[in-house]
Amino acid sequence: MTRHVLPVGIAVALALVGCGKVQEKAAEKAAEKMIESSMSKEGAQAKVDLSEGGMKVTTTDASGKTVQMEMGNAKISESELGLPFYPGAKPTEGTGTRMVNGTSSSLQMGLHSDDAPDKVAAFYRERLKSMSEGKQLMDMSSNDGASISLVDDRTKSMLQVHVSKAEKGSDIALVATREGAK
Repeated sequence: MTRHVLPVGIAVALALVGCGKVQEKAAEKAAEKMIESSMSKEGAQAKVDLSEGGMKVTTTDASGKTVQMEMGNAKISESELGLPFYPGAKPTEGTGTRMVNGTSSSLQMGLHSDDAPDKVAAFYRERLKSMSEGKQLMDMSSNDGASISLVDDRTKSMLQVHVSKAEKGSDIALVATREGAK
């Protein structure tokens, strides 16, 4: 009799685990539909995807204008940003954000380094300074970090680097905004 109890117990446990996944997926789909419905009331058509640990939203308004957003899970490369990642820095989970509105875009990526904020800021200061001819370079520093921006009025683009002191090392936020297609 006990020979049959163990396989039945395992089957029940697996069914319950599977049931949890089904409930989780159903809740995810319900949330997607609720967000889409809410956006549709304002005249936009929306497609929402919550399945990859973040949120992907594509909306199209009545005139056909499309906006795409990836929040929290966007995979952003150095070439897309126009800035290198600090050597040895690791992406911070949930910080990759991409928004594309026509030909305008905004990208954000968070990184963490075990290096001190002044060392990380010096790395980015040097990179942005080498790119600054004909552009406006702004540099604000403190003991706990720095904010460095490079603004190009001609191309209507901006690169920003924010370095802040973390419990261990530095947190880095890289932001790129562009008004035209890159």
